[in-house]
Amino acid sequence: GSSLLTGPEGLMAKERENLKRLKCLRRYRQRFGVEALLHRQLRERRALASDSTAQQAHTTRSSQRCLAFVDDVRCSNPSLPMTRHCLTRI
Repeated sequence: GSSLLTGPEGLMAKERENLKRLKCLRRYRQRFGVEALLHRQLRERRALASDSTAQQAHTTRSSQRCLAFVDDVRCSNPSLPMTRHCLTRI
């Protein structure tokens, strides 16, 4: 039985075990390690950012609308930054 661990087959078996262990470790690290932490932080930051931009859009919507009138109807497109008109009316 000991001859199995001395030849190249034995080495392969050992390497296979190490590989399996490495893969498990990597999977564990992805789920619970630094990567997972960073991922969660990024997701939370992104959620916060989209929340604040939604609020900003809500509060500045009236001033950010195109001021052009077409047939006495005010254009409903959002105006471009730093301008008072939308892309089609400039």
